[in-house]
Amino acid sequence: MFLIKLYRDIVPLKLKKIFQLGSRYEKLKELVYLATIQIKHKKALRRLKKKDKINCVFFALFDSVWKYDNVYRIMDNHLRFEPIILVCPIVNYGKENMILRMNEAYEFYKQKGYNVIKSYDEENDTYIDVKKELNPDIIFYTNPYGTLIDKRYFINNFRDVLTVYVPYSINNSSAFEANYNLILYNLLWRHYLPTNFHLDYSVRYARNKGVNSVVSGYPGIESLINGHSYSCEDWKLNDKRIKKIIWAPHHTIEPVGIVYYSCFIRYCDFMLDMAIRYKDKAQFVFKPHPLLKNKLYLKWGKEKTDAYYAKWESLPNTNLNDGDYEDLFLSSDAMIHDSGSFISEYLYVNKPVMRTLNEIDESEKMNGFAMECIANHYLAYNEKDIEHFIQDVINDIDPLKEQRTKFVNDVLMPKGSPSQNIINDILDSIDNQILYRN
Repeated sequence: MFLIKLYRDIVPLKLKKIFQLGSRYEKLKELVYLATIQIKHKKALRRLKKKDKINCVFFALFDSVWKYDNVYRIMDNHLRFEPIILVCPIVNYGKENMILRMNEAYEFYKQKGYNVIKSYDEENDTYIDVKKELNPDIIFYTNPYGTLIDKRYFINNFRDVLTVYVPYSINNSSAFEANYNLILYNLLWRHYLPTNFHLDYSVRYARNKGVNSVVSGYPGIESLINGHSYSCEDWKLNDKRIKKIIWAPHHTIEPVGIVYYSCFIRYCDFMLDMAIRYKDKAQFVFKPHPLLKNKLYLKWGKEKTDAYYAKWESLPNTNLNDGDYEDLFLSSDAMIHDSGSFISEYLYVNKPVMRTLNEIDESEKMNGFAMECIANHYLAYNEKDIEHFIQDVINDIDPLKEQRTKFVNDVLMPKGSPSQNIINDILDSIDNQILYRN
């Protein structure tokens, strides 16, 4: 009787329609679980309405996927918020790598002037108890994967706290289950999305039918479109006549499900050859995905991998960037990549961009939004295509410029500041006790 009453009285109508597979018992169990989460979110909202200060903890991992800079800074200057960065452990490549990554990320956030602490005390081999020591009202996740973060910081341990996630990239993959139906997506209080394309995917593929999803625009592109001034030290040559080209390879040198973007193994030596051949006309920055080095350690070994990365740092017209990239994008003249997130992100700077293709059909890997973005790329099927693109960049030839400009203005540009949209939604939801928007 209790389950029937809970089903009738508590579970929203939208949730009653969400399960189409499995036994009726399993469906009801999941409905009850989601209803329980909703009840906890309601209680958390009620508690916050009575508070003058809202404690916000950002669970930060890689510095290169940090997209909350402006959200944090708005909060830091706002009377209602008390933000803090907690650098969390990355556990899937061993303890040595965890400590290395944590220290790198800590220095990154500290240099930005954030209020930042580490979750792990290396000297005493202890971890922060978030609930007791930080008492968060809202937790912001920077990565959705349960296998990446230490389990004590995963979302299932914070069901009585309001939880928020902004994707670390503008999602382009057709792996809809992985991008909209993981545990974290369904347990969140707010899932902020960049476009209506992505809201539609959330409604269609999440178990909770996207009831917690809100279109805010993507905070990661604000510095690319707001006239942000930059001073990028990645470029070694201070000569405006020498073009600045980024090469950004993905980490999927081996397929991860349907995600198989990388052309790195094919072009790794060729791109160095291009840098040497055009040393008087172009300079290059190697901008690998942060996971590529770990994958190469497994495939090549540490010695070969480190030597390859060092080569990019050693040439007079090349460099390596494995961190923040906004200034790199803004100061560049063009990019060559097989990334997932950069398919859309680099378009915001409205400069020539080329996508290298492997043997897998892009339409099998990408969603409809991504395919529209790729239509505004130059495409490389071989080495000859890449060299032709480099020559065009050197000679200021850009046939796609007019088409690309229209697409950026008509499709990509957000309505207002994404970060401010997020802050406004949080405060409005607390003040007016709005559980979900959909």
